[in-house]
Amino acid sequence: MRRDPPTRRDFPVPPCTELSIVIVTWHSVGDVGPLLASLADTLADGAELVVVENASGDDTPARVRAQVPGARVIENASNRGFAVAANQGFAASRGAYVLFVNPDTVMHAGTVTRALAHLTTDPVIGVLGCRTLNDDGTPQPTVDRFHTVGGLVREAMTSRRGLEGAPRGSAPATTCDVDWLYGSFLLCRRAALSAVGGFDETYEMYGEDLDLCHRMRAAGYRVVYLADATLTHRGNQSGARRYGERRDVAVLKGTLRFFRRRRGVGAERAFRVLAGGSFAAKAALSAISILTGAPGEAALRARLYARLAWLCATGDPAARRERASATPGAPAPSSQGAAPPPVRRDVSEPGART
Repeated sequence: MRRDPPTRRDFPVPPCTELSIVIVTWHSVGDVGPLLASLADTLADGAELVVVENASGDDTPARVRAQVPGARVIENASNRGFAVAANQGFAASRGAYVLFVNPDTVMHAGTVTRALAHLTTDPVIGVLGCRTLNDDGTPQPTVDRFHTVGGLVREAMTSRRGLEGAPRGSAPATTCDVDWLYGSFLLCRRAALSAVGGFDETYEMYGEDLDLCHRMRAAGYRVVYLADATLTHRGNQSGARRYGERRDVAVLKGTLRFFRRRRGVGAERAFRVLAGGSFAAKAALSAISILTGAPGEAALRARLYARLAWLCATGDPAARRERASATPGAPAPSSQGAAPPPVRRDVSEPGART
């Protein structure tokens, strides 16, 4: 694993006027305020702020405008998912560097400046993430490997899913190159993001970060974790609100989508067969334990594993839709991400109607 020296404090940092910050929100009115407060110095130094609001129906747009009057706020008429909204923000932004950050994060002092400085040390760095902490100050894993089918099956057989399951990934102690970064903080070089086509819009919420980093590395760009820049992440607030106990199912959908699009149909099917059998066995064991253990917890686990097994049996719904809409002789879906779509509506002016 390649390791970089610590970021030099005297390295010339690009002005913040070259940075665009994109935040995708969904029911984030209680989260976005602390994030914007932590970005105040960066915004005051000239960084551009683009917020894409995914039809929450709450006061998030008003909160953003009140706190950052110069922000560009794009309000979607429906929840279009993270990848589509992120591409909207990318298309609307102007900076040479684009930071995608979750609304339930808070930047520590100097984080954005250090990250921007390190990104510019090497033009081959395409995307950069940084050290992330939980609310209690413990390290939050935000780095992972490109798993093989066998590795994911072993994880399916040995790990425990649900709220009590151990977090995936790792939190390196030093700056290094990695396979992929979780999407709570992704600082991208605009040229690199454009070269790979932005985020793949077939992903709704989970898997788009894995897919983006995979395409970045395939295109010859580095994916780097920076250990001396820190943020706090309160942990997937939008995902918890949207999916609840079905979050693991949504994550598995993203995994199946990645395997099909980047590793091929054969790898996806192999994973479905092997992991599906493991999930089915765990569902049966959890159902049996209802009679001998804590019935409430066992019932929740049995239901979750049954859903995961069913998804493996039936496959990713997006794949079924692709097959249903395919015409004879039509080309296979592109291995690139979707090009950033045109921005449909900018309602950044106060009082604009949705």
